[in-house]
Amino acid sequence: MFKYPDIKSLPDETGISKKNKDFIAYFNKRLGRTPNLLLAMMHSDNALSNYYSFYRRKTSLSKREVEAITLTVSQCNHAMYCLSAHTMIAKLNGFSDEEILELRSGVAPFDSRLDALVKLAGCLTLHVDSIDDRLIEGFFEKGYTKEHFMDMLQVIGDTFITNITGKVFQVPIDYPPAKEF
Repeated sequence: MFKYPDIKSLPDETGISKKNKDFIAYFNKRLGRTPNLLLAMMHSDNALSNYYSFYRRKTSLSKREVEAITLTVSQCNHAMYCLSAHTMIAKLNGFSDEEILELRSGVAPFDSRLDALVKLAGCLTLHVDSIDDRLIEGFFEKGYTKEHFMDMLQVIGDTFITNITGKVFQVPIDYPPAKEF
């Protein structure tokens, strides 16, 4: 029987490329540490640089909208690493604890525009083969555009990448843990 390598350990600096060492230096300077999820991506010489370029893309969505989508999708995927990281980021973007829990449930009763956004993002995450046209109509009725729709899809894809990475590699949570529900 084939024995696959241990993928649950984070790489250390001795076994990674110069490009990834430069990322460690960058994040250590900027954040005081390198988040474990990004370290997990360093199992590849290219994964983090490719992901980070995508992550830093321009978007028509506000930071609050991006966080709302990320929380909804991460909850759909039961991705505790990402929920923990983005709960902290959501708080930095002005969401209350109660609002964060509502977003994780796929609703935003405190903001009708965000509510249309997260309901559609949750539906796309869980039911991509049977999208409710009323959710798409509601999204556009709240003033969102085709550009917003495409940017939302990219946030969903970005979130899937990190959700899957965190779960498959069982990345240790290095943020205050999000409440489980």
